[in-house]
Amino acid sequence: MIEIVIADDEKLIRAGIAKIITKSLENIELKIVEAKNGQEALDICKADEPQVLLTDIRMPIMDGVELMKNVSQLEVKPEIIVLSGFDDFVYAKSAIENGALSYILKPVDKTELVNAVQQAISTFRKIEKQRTEDNLKTIINEGRINKQNSLSDANFVNGYYCLNIIGNQCKNAIIQAMDNINYYTLESKKGFESIIIPREAEYIIKSDFSLSQYSIGISSPSNNISSLRFFKKQAFIAILQIFFAQEKKGVFIYEEQEQALDFTKLNDDFEHCISQLTITEPEEINKRIKALFNFATTDDSAKNKAEMLFFLYTKITENLFTRFSAYTESDFYLHLKGIMIENILQCKTLEEWIKNVSDYTIYISELLKRNNVEYPFIEEALEYIKANFTKNINMAMVANQVSINYTWFSEKFKEHMGMNFNEYIKRMRIDEACRLLQKDCYKVYEVAERSGFGDVKYFMKTFKEATGLTPSEWKKQH
Repeated sequence: MIEIVIADDEKLIRAGIAKIITKSLENIELKIVEAKNGQEALDICKADEPQVLLTDIRMPIMDGVELMKNVSQLEVKPEIIVLSGFDDFVYAKSAIENGALSYILKPVDKTELVNAVQQAISTFRKIEKQRTEDNLKTIINEGRINKQNSLSDANFVNGYYCLNIIGNQCKNAIIQAMDNINYYTLESKKGFESIIIPREAEYIIKSDFSLSQYSIGISSPSNNISSLRFFKKQAFIAILQIFFAQEKKGVFIYEEQEQALDFTKLNDDFEHCISQLTITEPEEINKRIKALFNFATTDDSAKNKAEMLFFLYTKITENLFTRFSAYTESDFYLHLKGIMIENILQCKTLEEWIKNVSDYTIYISELLKRNNVEYPFIEEALEYIKANFTKNINMAMVANQVSINYTWFSEKFKEHMGMNFNEYIKRMRIDEACRLLQKDCYKVYEVAERSGFGDVKYFMKTFKEATGLTPSEWKKQH
């Protein structure tokens, strides 16, 4: 519903304007509220947060200029249209300075008034949509609803779906198909759109002919906006099925697994491959990277393959990139390859994407080998850490193990790994905790102990900071 406040000290003028607007905008659900002075209008704006304010300039108690100044300070501001019988530049200038969208002279021209109101409604909707999209993106980034977020417009009554759409001009196709549908954009790139739609709009996705020319991944339905990050991930996993499907176009639906897939071997193979980068030849690295994706050639379902691909995609973009962030951020080739890897949906085939991963990994390996010639103790330290990170070890113990001065070791470890020792240990323990939680056979305090954190309170605090979720929430979502 659109609420419009009409502020004018003349009752007949208010009634006439209300009649014009109501009759001309029958296709829009409207609520017209009248105010006989600026103070009344300001009180209404504070209480109701209307979308549009039409105000006269000359009014008792508080005039239109003062009203606009006060309204401009509100957190949620209506679009302002000024109606005035005074063809005076001073008033027009003051209206513009205080955010007025239009300045209309009395006697009011009906067409000009209706056009101004329509423009005001359209402008407000665009601003409100952008604000809501920003809040939704914050929820995705933080994994929860922030107290400051106001998402009343995004609270879909019957629930929502997350969608990923890829293909040429897909943004225009969505705009056309979703005409008059309340949807929000979560991410937009060339040839890629991630959106959230009301549950009742599902039929459009499956029946609109223009969208049938695209590849669409759709999540499970949800009524909980705080879990948006989880359902956006589902839509991404769903769209990854295009790499394993015979027909690339159409709708790919995410379906909950009856039994969670076990990624233990995949994780171990990945970690073994990465941990051996400094002592492995390029040909062998390429072979190991390709072996990680052997599941793509099995008889497993496209849905299972998409889940496994997503697991490796996450390990590479969140673990591998972060582990060697110092190199990625300073080397243009790695930075470029990293972008190509992140944009997996831009690749025409899975083989093309795997090659990017292999190129990236081999290049990292060469950089590490160059540094290891000068600092061979780093590799020794990493092997020791890998074998003992679940125990109560610290940097002094590791430096002593490799017979290197504590301060020198600290400096070179950070230079080589792109992060300090404590951060590296913490990330290894978080990864191990996630692996244990995914098994769903350990209590939280057992996971804390087995992953090397020990103290369960410290573990829960650190885990929440790293993932945005409590261990219980993470286990439930994975």
